[in-house]
Amino acid sequence: MRNAWIKRSKWVALTLVAGAALAAAAVGIRSTGAQSKTGNPSVDARAGNPSGPAARGPGSGFAELSNRYIVVYREEPLATYKGDIQGLAAPERMRPSASAARAAAATGNAPTPRIAVKGARSQDYVRFLADRQVQHEARINAALGRSVKVERRMQHAINASVLQMNPQEAERVRALPDVQLVEEYREYEQDTDVGPGLIGAPALWNGTPAPFRGEGVVVGVIDSGINFGSPAFTARAEDGYEHVNPLGAGNYLGTCAPGGIDEGRCNSKLIGGYDFVCGAPGNQCGVADVREEPGFGDTNGHGSHTASTAAGNPHTASYRGNQIHISGVAPRANIIAYDACYTEVSTGRGFCPNTSTLAAVNQALADGVVDVINYSIAGGTAPWGEAVSLAFLNASDAGIYVATSAGNSGPGPNTMGHLEPWTGSTAAATHGRGDIVLFAAVSGPGSVPPALTAILLTEGSGGVPFATPIPATTPLRVSAGIDSANDGCAPFPANTFQGAVAVIRRGSCNFSDKVNNAAAAGAIAVLIGNNQPAPILPNVAGATIPAFAIDQSDANALRTFASSVGNNATAGIAYPASKISNTPDVLGDFSSRGPAGIFDLVKPDVTAPGVRVLAVIAGNEVTGSENAVGLMDGTSMASPHHAGAAALLRQARPDWTVQETRSALMMTARQEVLKEDGVTPADAFAMGAGRIQVDQALRAGLVLNETKTNFLAANPANGGEVSSLNIASLGKRSCADSCSFTRVFRNVLPTRQTWTAKVQGLTAVVSPSVFTLAPGESKSVRVIVTTGSVPNDGSWRFARLTLSPQGGDTSQPLLRLPIAVSVPPPQIAATPPTNSLTLPAGGSGTVNLQIANTGGSPLEWQIDNSGVGTRMLVAQAPNNANGRRSTRFTDAATVGARAQLGADDFTLGEATGITRIVADGFVNGGSLATSTNINWSIYRDVGGNPEGNPESSPQLALWSYTSTVSGPGVRTSATLATINLDLAAAGQNVNLPAGRYWLVVSVRAPLATSWFWFNATSGDSVYRSAIINPDGSGAWSATAGAPGLAYGLGGSNACGAGWIGTPTRALGRISAGGSQSTQVQINASGLAPGSYSGFVCVGSNDPSTPKTAVRVALTVTP
Repeated sequence: MRNAWIKRSKWVALTLVAGAALAAAAVGIRSTGAQSKTGNPSVDARAGNPSGPAARGPGSGFAELSNRYIVVYREEPLATYKGDIQGLAAPERMRPSASAARAAAATGNAPTPRIAVKGARSQDYVRFLADRQVQHEARINAALGRSVKVERRMQHAINASVLQMNPQEAERVRALPDVQLVEEYREYEQDTDVGPGLIGAPALWNGTPAPFRGEGVVVGVIDSGINFGSPAFTARAEDGYEHVNPLGAGNYLGTCAPGGIDEGRCNSKLIGGYDFVCGAPGNQCGVADVREEPGFGDTNGHGSHTASTAAGNPHTASYRGNQIHISGVAPRANIIAYDACYTEVSTGRGFCPNTSTLAAVNQALADGVVDVINYSIAGGTAPWGEAVSLAFLNASDAGIYVATSAGNSGPGPNTMGHLEPWTGSTAAATHGRGDIVLFAAVSGPGSVPPALTAILLTEGSGGVPFATPIPATTPLRVSAGIDSANDGCAPFPANTFQGAVAVIRRGSCNFSDKVNNAAAAGAIAVLIGNNQPAPILPNVAGATIPAFAIDQSDANALRTFASSVGNNATAGIAYPASKISNTPDVLGDFSSRGPAGIFDLVKPDVTAPGVRVLAVIAGNEVTGSENAVGLMDGTSMASPHHAGAAALLRQARPDWTVQETRSALMMTARQEVLKEDGVTPADAFAMGAGRIQVDQALRAGLVLNETKTNFLAANPANGGEVSSLNIASLGKRSCADSCSFTRVFRNVLPTRQTWTAKVQGLTAVVSPSVFTLAPGESKSVRVIVTTGSVPNDGSWRFARLTLSPQGGDTSQPLLRLPIAVSVPPPQIAATPPTNSLTLPAGGSGTVNLQIANTGGSPLEWQIDNSGVGTRMLVAQAPNNANGRRSTRFTDAATVGARAQLGADDFTLGEATGITRIVADGFVNGGSLATSTNINWSIYRDVGGNPEGNPESSPQLALWSYTSTVSGPGVRTSATLATINLDLAAAGQNVNLPAGRYWLVVSVRAPLATSWFWFNATSGDSVYRSAIINPDGSGAWSATAGAPGLAYGLGGSNACGAGWIGTPTRALGRISAGGSQSTQVQINASGLAPGSYSGFVCVGSNDPSTPKTAVRVALTVTP
């Protein structure tokens, strides 16, 4: 979500109404839109989400050794169990409702039955899993030599337990044969008035012969809870509609049941709710700096906003003096609220423990009535390795549609969250109505500069709401200390601002003190001018008069004008607030972008309204803010539009599978979407298939389906092909010469229909290009994209597969599938990195050299032993799972330590220049962009440890370099918080003699946004860590649990040697994925016995490595 805490335009990000104090929840600004945090620097952190890993544990302290882990077992959960175990039949399926059967009959198809979770066979299998979990836990206890604490067991969407272990124990549990996945506790941050109309919902609301408004559909919202007293969630809607409880009148789920903490808060609209964050498995109630309360009530606002956007009742809301009609996309759907997120009081950010969100997904399936889940929370960048992602796959297989937010880390590339091919990720765009804002207008005296006739105001939060216009004749008085750092921090002389609007400057004291000092001097309102060119949202809790922030430039202009008229200016503030229009379908600059990491996949899937969305919010208490609404930005706001649209389709087309529903939404989306500049057409990595148009999706004539089996088989880590999945997009990151895609379409029309298929934007062949399908019939269509004329620069090119109806019902909408392909440049790999050879004095021999092309286009190479070549000295790949914090703390006094650091060693056999350092890692609770600086240091080895460290003994470094993340030669990845330093570009010249050294890479940042250095998949198992205490003490110590830290070290050496001769093959051309071999003559004539080293160099058209060096270690014997 993006509201008070987001990077935003100058418009107000959030406003409270009815005097409610709103809790601002933070944006997931992880490079993929997902964020997590940790408060436990003394132990390994874990990252299923590569840049948003391990989270703060319960009651976390600096030296806490135990944490919660999700342990996923190999047996299928109830959601996907097919009856494969003897004596345990497949779970029963429910009969479709009468309305679902009627809707399905209209298309001649059978409705898709859901699992009867309360059926006897279902319950038998759940009991079987519960027994097996106890057995698994017994084996875990035996392996660890102690009894672990079990906090929760889950059997429906996931077969898993939440256990308390330390990192070393977790590694041992990972090795057990019955365990599929072990994931450490982590926390992800939380990532409609006009919106439903833009996406075509009214056409379904008012459709004939049957309208679809969500009746009989249940939307599960996993978020921060719900403002249960809002008119958006009442049993009787403002339009008179009486909701029907699918559970039966008076029956409610979760904590609304008799005796529950939320008893009396549910009704036939809000039919249930759960709290997974106050107690187990979130355990946040009572934790310092946490606002969370028992029950599913919302004290954050994020959950209420998303729930009302997806399925809130239509009602008239009062916002800044305007009466505005708002409605959810599926206004007659029922809602279940799953509270899985809490608020960090000091920052206002919302955090969602993975243990809580996983329990929520599991419960949504266990409830047996949920049709759609909205998940406006970060995560999902490791789809086959995150428990929540796998639970989503199981839920999807069981018939639950999952809509997710794309993330708020745009507009840079590779910033996407939720890369699961089975969920629907959502980008955010405008919807035509922008902000609803307040302006101050200077009225005189004399001629007023135009800029001062409409000064944008950002109303402060937590203070007195502005609800009465201020006349244009009101005095405006600028503080005499407007240019001081402490303006307004001390009382003003009596009557300084009597009856006037005061203008004061932001500075060294809190906003409320400034406002109240002005009020004591007679002010009726205060304009707080920023002291830097950036927007602010002042917290003025306790202020007695309205207060507003204004931009620094506006404050300066007011100061200048007031000075010119003897500080006797007049001004007014109009009320109600003004509605500002904008161009619809312009992407928010924050909306995360593809490509989808390393996967052959187009993400996001679709776009929906997510900029300046007006919906229900909440206050700091669960009651008292029933009529509160607010504007928010973010993909968090776009996702519930997507969820609501899916709910309408699930009602209207109950015979469609979840994946068929998603394909219909994608193929009928509106592609006329613009990038954030409002001019440039958006590509598929910005908008996905386009902006949802649900009225067109309803009429889609073809759909695509895919299965859980195929989704699992597509895991690239196991050799799978994501591009082969039968989904409504086509992506291939390495499309040299050509690449082929196959998609299977099913006719969902009640009539026979002919379609023509063609590709627009790239050269391609479609076969068949014309096909006719009878009702229910399917057709396999092959698309071959040729890229002979596409530059091999690794840039992505975009196109679309278009399917047009011909004959029959030609009113069917055009169907379009986005295509994205790239042709990577060639990439040379010369192996082995070191060739060792022993020859007698005067003898000769050869060394073998294998030259491979790991890139995406042909490699041209030749042996060239002149000049200098580069080589990889160290190449330790990340495990993308866990790592060690390597951070110098900016909040050392609070943390109780100055730094926690990591170091790994390397050895040079000869003098070598250092050319490149790549450290693979992840950031929790933010991004590298929020860090103060990055430091790289190389130390001598002394006694098996680094000689010093960059915090308390930087002078001992052989070489050290500090830079900001945007400094010369520094490049950081978006999807991962990987740090790449090109030493030459950074102006660094580092040459080291032969010897053993230690590399330390660290980031200066707060504990909450620490950088973690990934553990490696290979190495010598020798690496170090250190905690530097406040007094500078602290020693390096040996660290276990991984082969080393993940990093790459590039070096340079002079090519050739007098004893290196000619090759048997001097040049060649290698296609992508191919290799060639050659031999190089070695002549020991004239060499005395001893050891020698030299380098065979290979030049090539690899743009990143134009000349690579292969070391030859020669031993000459007598």
